[in-house]
Amino acid sequence: MSAAVPPSDEGDEILRQMREVRAELREDVQELVVSAKEMADWKRYVQAYPWLCAGAALAAGFVLVPQRAHIVHPDADGLIELAKRHKLVVKMDGDEKKPRRGLFAELLTLAAGALLQGGMKILSKQLTQGIAGAAHAASNGHHGVHHE
Repeated sequence: MSAAVPPSDEGDEILRQMREVRAELREDVQELVVSAKEMADWKRYVQAYPWLCAGAALAAGFVLVPQRAHIVHPDADGLIELAKRHKLVVKMDGDEKKPRRGLFAELLTLAAGALLQGGMKILSKQLTQGIAGAAHAASNGHHGVHHE
């Protein structure tokens, strides 16, 4: 027969175990933090594996640094041959002439622009008045009904 443990002793035992678990957790977390700091220290890896780190740095430098540009100085015959091979056509600045429009065409263009601007102003004014009228009617409780 086992003797029944009084409830207060059980509670004390549970509290003691919880304190022990918390203390162990604190120690484990501290060890984890120290180990993470050690893993993040690159100097430690260089000291432990110097040749591997030197090789990695060399490979990274080879990949990251761009190669030296290869400069070609072609002669005129080489350029002509290249243009023929790729069917290139070279036009000089003075080769192409723009068609000139007459005075009447210029005046017609100006008039059309002025008419377009005037029309846009009238349309904008009409839209503004329509929106303002609709907003005014809505605020008076008359939905879409105008009395003038």
